[in-house]
Amino acid sequence: MRQYDNLALDNCIKCSICVTNCPVTRVTDKFAGPKQNGPDLERFRLEEPAAVHPSIGYCSNCKNCDVACPSGVSIATMNSKAKGEFVARHGAPLRDQLLARVGLMGRVCHLAPALVNWGGRVKLFRWLGEKLFGVSKDMTLPQYAGKTFYQLMRQQKFAPGRRKVVYFPGCYVTYNTPEVGLAVVEVLAKQGVQVLVEEFNCCGLPLIANGLLADARQAARGNIQQLQKYADQGYRIITSCPSCNLTLRREYHELFDLDTDSLNDHIMDVFEYLNELARQGELVEPLNPLDLRVGYHQPCHLKAAGCGVPSKEIMDRIPGLQVLGLDAGCCGLSGSYGFKAEKYPISMEIGSNVFRAVEQMGVKQVITECGMCQLQIHHGTGVAVYHPIQLLALAYGTAK
Repeated sequence: MRQYDNLALDNCIKCSICVTNCPVTRVTDKFAGPKQNGPDLERFRLEEPAAVHPSIGYCSNCKNCDVACPSGVSIATMNSKAKGEFVARHGAPLRDQLLARVGLMGRVCHLAPALVNWGGRVKLFRWLGEKLFGVSKDMTLPQYAGKTFYQLMRQQKFAPGRRKVVYFPGCYVTYNTPEVGLAVVEVLAKQGVQVLVEEFNCCGLPLIANGLLADARQAARGNIQQLQKYADQGYRIITSCPSCNLTLRREYHELFDLDTDSLNDHIMDVFEYLNELARQGELVEPLNPLDLRVGYHQPCHLKAAGCGVPSKEIMDRIPGLQVLGLDAGCCGLSGSYGFKAEKYPISMEIGSNVFRAVEQMGVKQVITECGMCQLQIHHGTGVAVYHPIQLLALAYGTAK
């Protein structure tokens, strides 16, 4: 018998609000839903771990069920554990094992990033990728930067600051959009904050989303050990990716029962940190007006983190910038989910509300904190999509 999990299981009142707010069940019946896979079957799994519905693989791990639940039930965690149980018993396809190891893929692809980028645009290779591995031939693949964030940081010189923080960039910034990481460092330098950069491994969320929980637990332990030394010295640990932030602060504890209490108070989204400086009267005001009208998409994992939209208060300080909330729900990509051939149509149907909102608002640029949301919105609309920190760097005159 499995030990009872402290996930507020008995608080479930069968209201089905989680099902109503699930973007996957909204567009397909291939997923039995967060309630059936979560609280309903969890009671059986306590006695027999094999009681996992086969549709669990269609959970996108967006966590909208957790956000919607009025009773505080950790539905997404139950679903993640169920997916892990299913994968442990039945195995994961090679495709999922590769997509889950984002850091490894990044290091390999950076041996020849230009060649990888070219191959990712060749239709024949994309077709073969779908036939042989099940990777959608239609979904836009991330482009790898010429140099990683860490390589570029070694070329930068910043004056020592009166404050110091540690930056956890995440895999997408490290390998695909290092300009976002540089913007974080430049904006904080403008505040007199020195950013300490150490090479971190993947937070482990792609492993979690693909049900490879044993490997994710190992990654979690390594990251906790690496980050704890900074927390013990009183450093803030800054993130720019909502998914990394949520994983470090919540997933490690809820999924693996690892002690992260001493870390949680030190981990902050970069805009949470900037708002803290603003409340202390120490935020340097942006100098350059930006005559721009942009749409804003709130990532699901930022909602789940429960910190609101910390970038909004800072964006409101930029003269001339008009930010319009898209308020259209999940973009649908959900990390590696939308790259899978059988899930790509579901991903696009989920994201259609976001694509439609961009078109109806007539914006030519969108900002969002999540790298995967950036990729999906650009894929579905063709508009340019940026991280909010990039606009802030532009307003400070530090953008490169």
